Amino acid sequence: MADTPPPADSAERPRWPLILGGLVGGALLVGAGLALGWYLFYRPIVNVAVQLPAPPPPPAPPGPDEKEVKALQDQVDKQKAANKQIEDQIAILKERLKADVCTIKDPLGKTAPNSAPGATPGHKT
Repeated sequence: MADTPPPADSAERPRWPLILGGLVGGALLVGAGLALGWYLFYRPIVNVAVQLPAPPPPPAPPGPDEKEVKALQDQVDKQKAANKQIEDQIAILKERLKADVCTIKDPLGKTAPNSAPGATPGHKT
């Protein structure tokens, strides 16, 4: 048998569409893989690692209102007056503690330091 030539249709079919399709398909697969990797891995890491600086603090409010300052001063003055009254009451009660105290043994509360026990003031034994 003699060498038979290959079929004519396979030899005449160009191969460049297959090569071009393979290259374009491979590029699309590589691009899809890179995009998916960027979306799933790189983007969250960069968002966590590189954060925006904190926003500046809000501006300070304007100075105090004169009415509020006056109201607070009035409250402070009233509280000082109330404190003064309480301090006066405490001083009066401290003075009362220093006074003579009436007991069963000493009904008048005036036991002399050198009088005998049971003796009444004014009566000498």
